[in-house]
Amino acid sequence: GEGKKEIPSILVCGSHRAGKTSILQVIFEKKSPHETHFLESGSAPSKMRVDRNGLMRFDLHDLPDAHLIEEGTEQAKLFADAGVTVFVIDVQEDPYMEAISQARRTIDTALKVNPKMSFDVFIHKIDGDQFFSDDQKAGVRTDIETRLNNAGRDELETHVSYHCTSIYDHTIFEAFSKVVQRLLTAQLPPLVSCLDVLLGQSRLERVFLFDAVSKIYIASDPQPVDLQSYELCSDMIDVVVDVSCIYGAEGMAAYSKSESKSACIIHLQNGNLLFLLEIDCCLALVAIIREENFDRQTLLEHNIGLFKSTIDTICQKTTTGVPQNG
Repeated sequence: GEGKKEIPSILVCGSHRAGKTSILQVIFEKKSPHETHFLESGSAPSKMRVDRNGLMRFDLHDLPDAHLIEEGTEQAKLFADAGVTVFVIDVQEDPYMEAISQARRTIDTALKVNPKMSFDVFIHKIDGDQFFSDDQKAGVRTDIETRLNNAGRDELETHVSYHCTSIYDHTIFEAFSKVVQRLLTAQLPPLVSCLDVLLGQSRLERVFLFDAVSKIYIASDPQPVDLQSYELCSDMIDVVVDVSCIYGAEGMAAYSKSESKSACIIHLQNGNLLFLLEIDCCLALVAIIREENFDRQTLLEHNIGLFKSTIDTICQKTTTGVPQNG
């Protein structure tokens, strides 16, 4: 009813064995990439709910076979309520023409049901020997973009973003961060401007707001994100935040009530520091700061305190009307 916000959803589709389920397990269930080799190929749609705080709240639908998504089917109805659709193309399956035509059919079906839908195409398994250089990766990406655009009558540029991904490195986490950010259309601009203020007032080089469990970054300061900064900050979460307690409702409840939020500083060889502070249930602020600018730690902590209260406000707006556990 009114006042209750629906939980948005992300649909993940792709051709058979494209790697959809592995992606979700590596990001959201903390499986190592090697563990996913033994997955049975999925045949039934599955759903997973992520509900950690006001920013990380969504349902993930893993839709096994793209060719089954026809207008009027149960799977097609999911598009009506979805915020974003991810289509996974396995580039090691050569040629990937069939995957491209499936992607195009899925996009066209989805847009009929939901004209506002946005899409993220994952050009996936780009870790093979044949994609050794950045030029080769860029070539595959351009090829897929061109073919996908030419596969239908209408231009798709406004609706589709492309990402080269692999579960063996950070690219999959960075790409899925962008997907989650698409759901946060109302929250993202104030978050980014708050991070920008924090960056300026505290003389930071870079700052990210992370979901500490999945290592998805929810927002960053407005500078374009380079993978190296993201990797540094993401790896710091692995070092510092003990998320082992988060699995299971009791662990989660204990974690969210515990006052012992992690904080840590790591000195890098290049004269920068990495600074991590958990600021809320599963939310971590990670910043890169030059050593000589880290002379007023109390000021930084004060500024982070202000940022935290802004986040609380944004999160409350997001979850208004949704019954809270606890």
